[in-house]
Amino acid sequence: MQHVVFEQGQTGGTFLSFPFIQVSGETARWDTDKDISYRNEFYFNIKCKKKMSVSKMPNKQFCHVCMIVMCKTTAQADIVLLVDGSWSIGRLNFKTIRSFIGRMVGAFDIGPDRVQIGLAQYSGDPKTEWHLNTHRTRKELLDAVASLPYKGGNTLTGLALNYILQNNFKPNVGMRPNSRKIGVLVTDGKSQDDITVNSQNLRDQGIELYAIGVKNADENELRTIASDPDDIHMYNVADFSFLLDIVDDLTNNLCNSVKGPGITEVTLPPTDLTTSEVTHYSFRATWVGPDDPVEKYRIEYVSTAGGEPQKLLVDGTVTTVVLERLTPLTEYIVKVHSVVGEDSSDPLKGSETTCKYAFTHNPLHTRTARMRVKGTVTDVQLKKLRPNTAYSVSVFSLFGDYGCLPLMPIPPSGELRITDITHSTMQLDWDDAPGAVRKYIITFKPDGGEAKELEVDGDVTSRGLDNLISQTEYDVAVTPVYDSGPGNPMLNQAITDVVPAPKNLRFSEVTQTSFRAHWEHGAPDVSLYRVSWTKSGENNFQSVRHQRLNLSPDLSVCKLHKLGLCQHVEQSFMCVPIVPLGSVRNLQVTDPTVSTLNVRWEPAEGSVRQYRIYYQTVTGGAEDMIQVPGSSTSTVLKNLQSDTEYTVTVVPVYAPGEGKRMSENGKTLGLLEPRNLRVSDEWYTRFRVSWDPVPASVPRVVPGTDNTMEVFVGDVTTHILHNLQPGTTYDLKVFAQYDAGVSGALVGQGTTLYLNVTDLNTYNIGYDSFCIRWTPHRAATSYRLKLNPFNRNQYCFDGLTPDALYNATVYTQTPNQEGPGVSVKERTYLKGVIWCINIHALLVSLCFVMPVCKGAKADLVFLIDGSWSIGDESFIKVRQFVFSMIGAFDVISRDGMQVSFVQYSDEAKTEFKLNTYHDKGMVLSALQMVKYRGGNTKTGVALKHIGEKVFTSDSGMRRNVPKVLVVVTDGRSQDEVKKNAAKLQHAGYSVFVVGVADVDTAELRNIGSKPSERHVFIVDDFDAFTKIQDNLITFICETATSTCPLIYLDGFTSPGFRMLEAFNITDKTFAGMNGVSMEPGSFNSYIAYRLHKDAFISQPTKEIHPDGLSPSYTLILLFRLLPDTGKDAFDIWQISNKNNNPEVGLTIDPSSRSISFYNKDTRGEIQRVSFDNDQVKKVFHGSFHKLHISVSPKNVKLNIDCQEVAEKEIKEAKNISTDGYEVLGKMATSGGSRKQSATFQLQMFDIVCSLGWTSRDKCCDIPAMVSRDSIPSFHGDCPFPRCIFREFLCSNMSLSCSKALKVLSVQGSSSSNDITHQHMFRILLVTSKLTHNIMSDYGLCIILCLYR
Repeated sequence: MQHVVFEQGQTGGTFLSFPFIQVSGETARWDTDKDISYRNEFYFNIKCKKKMSVSKMPNKQFCHVCMIVMCKTTAQADIVLLVDGSWSIGRLNFKTIRSFIGRMVGAFDIGPDRVQIGLAQYSGDPKTEWHLNTHRTRKELLDAVASLPYKGGNTLTGLALNYILQNNFKPNVGMRPNSRKIGVLVTDGKSQDDITVNSQNLRDQGIELYAIGVKNADENELRTIASDPDDIHMYNVADFSFLLDIVDDLTNNLCNSVKGPGITEVTLPPTDLTTSEVTHYSFRATWVGPDDPVEKYRIEYVSTAGGEPQKLLVDGTVTTVVLERLTPLTEYIVKVHSVVGEDSSDPLKGSETTCKYAFTHNPLHTRTARMRVKGTVTDVQLKKLRPNTAYSVSVFSLFGDYGCLPLMPIPPSGELRITDITHSTMQLDWDDAPGAVRKYIITFKPDGGEAKELEVDGDVTSRGLDNLISQTEYDVAVTPVYDSGPGNPMLNQAITDVVPAPKNLRFSEVTQTSFRAHWEHGAPDVSLYRVSWTKSGENNFQSVRHQRLNLSPDLSVCKLHKLGLCQHVEQSFMCVPIVPLGSVRNLQVTDPTVSTLNVRWEPAEGSVRQYRIYYQTVTGGAEDMIQVPGSSTSTVLKNLQSDTEYTVTVVPVYAPGEGKRMSENGKTLGLLEPRNLRVSDEWYTRFRVSWDPVPASVPRVVPGTDNTMEVFVGDVTTHILHNLQPGTTYDLKVFAQYDAGVSGALVGQGTTLYLNVTDLNTYNIGYDSFCIRWTPHRAATSYRLKLNPFNRNQYCFDGLTPDALYNATVYTQTPNQEGPGVSVKERTYLKGVIWCINIHALLVSLCFVMPVCKGAKADLVFLIDGSWSIGDESFIKVRQFVFSMIGAFDVISRDGMQVSFVQYSDEAKTEFKLNTYHDKGMVLSALQMVKYRGGNTKTGVALKHIGEKVFTSDSGMRRNVPKVLVVVTDGRSQDEVKKNAAKLQHAGYSVFVVGVADVDTAELRNIGSKPSERHVFIVDDFDAFTKIQDNLITFICETATSTCPLIYLDGFTSPGFRMLEAFNITDKTFAGMNGVSMEPGSFNSYIAYRLHKDAFISQPTKEIHPDGLSPSYTLILLFRLLPDTGKDAFDIWQISNKNNNPEVGLTIDPSSRSISFYNKDTRGEIQRVSFDNDQVKKVFHGSFHKLHISVSPKNVKLNIDCQEVAEKEIKEAKNISTDGYEVLGKMATSGGSRKQSATFQLQMFDIVCSLGWTSRDKCCDIPAMVSRDSIPSFHGDCPFPRCIFREFLCSNMSLSCSKALKVLSVQGSSSSNDITHQHMFRILLVTSKLTHNIMSDYGLCIILCLYR
């Protein structure tokens, strides 16, 4: 007895539900209640009586037959299946997954003391379908698998792995403490989140993981999930249909995991071996099986006289067997083993001796004569017999004194009868053969063909043969089979009949050119007729093939045309059954447009004359049809409705008629709008609009302002819009015009060039004159100042009134038009003040300013609120506060601090630029001359002005020095500030903000850099600046004395380097870099850059680190190794000297799966530390990972994905050379000047000039670190930076880790304990007041000198 599995084949139909099945000529019968142990959607187990390879069901549908793999073990195991139910699977493929799971779990003995299996399905969010303790029998479990629903959603494998750890591997749902824990993942794609940490968490809990990938699965991801070794725990197949090819191997490995490593289960032997039914050539062996189930028994028997041992395998349910073809009078040793898997038990031993031959012969009616011969003798001659005498001969087997039954001659044959012969069948009946017949073998062979066999039970004496060839002679034999072997066959012959002709030919619908013929079927299995006709008396028959129509069980009809005259037609038929006509294969409906579908197919078998393509909407309606030649394999369906689903059917047409129909659905596109709007060739009155086209459309362009214009441009992809206004932004909409209507709009903007001057400012201000200057306009032919044109970019006005406010306006003019005016306001000085400004600058720098910040180097800009709410007196206090701040720096020059002052109200005005003054005294003097403007509070406009007009190279901004902005304001802005403030912060500027009196604290926090405790200050009034002055100077000085510029990093402004920008690898510049391409990053919306092999991206060190590296710094890299990265070690970042000898670098070694950092110590020798533990190895599995390498003078610490890995000691390092180069990806073996580099993806590379950033970073740009659990509430403590979920991505927003955001109070805070500093500030304040009081008396210089 063996267990076999019958699975439904590809021909369709229902599952097997019959008490017998026809196999290799033998009909094996089953009792469906006893032998079919279980049946469901996937399979049923049948106890069969012989090994089968292929079977055919009685309804002629085919099934596949294979041996089922069973896991025989008493071990306990808890298995959780994690099944991908995302949309990419599809319902049809999910059915295959059900079959796969059914085959896999059906191999185990399910129960609370054996194996328990739970299942969770996941997509966007995981769901437990059933827990470990839900189903307590195999039947219950398989029923659950058969009804497993399809979920649908996204592929978030990392989230699902964490889910089963938290929800399924728990004691309260059935997990047992001493059982083996196993997880099995089935997925078809790359996870949309990180899986590394969650899969490691499962393994850390002792859970063994299997990973099965299908189709588009990421093999590196599967290896990361699966336990070691990969060749046992990881499977990856190209298609869902191949899952069933691996299920047996997977089940064997799962079974071994259930048993556990090093656990050997003892297979118990059978007991109580007995023998019986001994003859001269055979005997029966019988035994009792062990208590535990076994798969098979192996019986070994051999003669004690020697010889080759014989082996026999029987099913585990069989406990008796007849050993045949033995030698008479011979002792045999018999061993019976229990077999489970590859294990065998100890043998159960026994022995038996066959009987010996003895002959007796005697004439009939006389005494008996006897003789004995040896057991090895098989023939003998009888002598001394009487002539012409009949004898009876008997042969007995003897053993010792005991005799066996007589060896009887082979019984004579009975009679075989063949009846009911048709063209394809015949009926066999035969006599019941004498003796104990085990079975009959039926052999039938057509003349000139191959013989076929059938087997029936020994109690059967009739059998029908079918599917025979017509008009063919068959030789038929029925052979009885005994225990001793086959008996004499019963023979006969028969010839099948011809295919019956149609019957009862009738005619109707007779016209002059046609009539209809009717007939009845001659046989029920005829599928096609050939119809021939000719005129009476002629012999030239015409023929057609006519497919059988199932109009009624016994009637067919055919209409004949083109007969000419109406004449009598005689019957002449030859009806031959042939195979059904074929169909096309692999039908596809592809390439949809708005009105067309492309139909492709593989040709049908046979001689196809043409193909008919039928199509209609799935909602119903008229069916249309087109025809193409039989040599075609594609066509295009045209003039279809847009955004409509069609059912397309392709039918091959043969000479006899249409073949089988094959259908597939396809959907046309909607009214698509154009794509990729682009604006180019901008001019003052025109610009060009371009777009990517869509099929079958006539776009039109609509540029929209207050006066909307619409232009139809025809079937083009570009158009120039004329007669536009200069310096105007237009809203653009491009529509596609279809026959069916107008598409949606493709929206964009275009701006004409400005025809006005820029950077208009005043200079050389006197009591009766001042000058204005501006940046010249490239299209200007003249300028109009008030009413007079001037062909230059500056002009001085004289003869003005002292201490008067003037407004100067400049208009740009071209030959055809004039641009808008740009104005600037300026007030002339009081008469008698100008001559002493230089003396004032000298005195101020010598007498009143004591520097407290030395060696500072930064670009410092003061943005001062000059709105009406300030007032003249308070503005002087603000100006004096700025005066004190600037005075704290020792050097104002190109090599030290550079200072700019900007005043704003309705608009911002740069009082002096960063590169205007390079002398401290001149800066302070110019500051005293700044006049209060007045107006509204437009802080947002002012911040935009800072980014676009002040922090520019034209205004003196330097590269790689800190940029600092100090904002002073007394009220809420009248415009939006957040967007422009964020731009400044993201650009790496350190923004300090001072609020006076009634201010909006939230607005100040938006303006200032993070953390707010360091960058936001609030005072009660304009006399309280001294309370914050020391702290503000200290913070600015710390920033200005750093060797690192400022960068914006996850909501914080910190000293450091944006290394990707330093290497010109940004979204705007990467296209100009050879060997660099842009690709999706750790999330689809993040950008990463692929550095291709030998791209060798490098920059001079002096351009990136002109002052070398900070003594302590942190390297931050977010990267991914690729399958083609290779196994050779490379430096992902390296600094080398002018001789290309490395000085500092980070080495990635895929061959040893290690990460190393090296630098030069103070003696100039290379020192290296390496990290190679298990956390490091996951970097080499092919996913994105984030590294923090913190380098100090004493040690190097490595963090991976914000988890600390290790810390190792190192000596103090020597600073780097600045005359060499910095390189990305340089091969470790690429010495000297050879430009060889590795390929990898790089998403982020920053160097932060501190060691504290590692504790702030929460790795929100790593998918595995993003989960709903990491989102804190809006109230209460915020233990981690807030990772906002938006498409499961992290934004750059962050909140403080304190209990609540708050502004540090400055009330009552002391400034410096340095009495000298306090005294100095008091002197400056007094000086400011005196200066204000005396200026009206024109005595500024006298007062300053006297005060000194």
